[in-house]
Amino acid sequence: HEYQSAHGGVISLASGASDDGSSGTASLQTADAAGSSAGSSSGDLNLATGSASTANSGDVSIASGASTSASGGDIALAVGSGDLLGGSLTLDAGTSASASGGDASLAAGDSQSTDGGSTTISAGDGPNQGGAVTISAGSGTSTGGGVISLTSGR
Repeated sequence: HEYQSAHGGVISLASGASDDGSSGTASLQTADAAGSSAGSSSGDLNLATGSASTANSGDVSIASGASTSASGGDIALAVGSGDLLGGSLTLDAGTSASASGGDASLAAGDSQSTDGGSTTISAGDGPNQGGAVTISAGSGTSTGGGVISLTSGR
């Protein structure tokens, strides 16, 4: 039965709280592939918001918790290894047909009492040839291409 309203439903997945210890763990994953024949792949896990035609589409937010007395939580994005090829990791900002494209930002954390965090970009090692690191600015048709700026701390 299809029900139409001004807003769609809400799905919430949360672990249990604790008054005196660690909160529970929330896990969302696909099962391992049990078949041994060619083409037996594990399932995909898709995390996406819906599209919108007259307003903004939804945001996807992945955040770890803060801590007032210890370390904040980590976020790890890792792709799988493979005997044939390792998985790829692609981070793309959105394109726009009528305004500026989306920005992409990678920044390490500040510190109030000791060293700031570091950012490392490196290519993989290989027995034949190591991977390449490419940094390029965008092209422009009317006012010139973008700028690449490398600045050390003050």
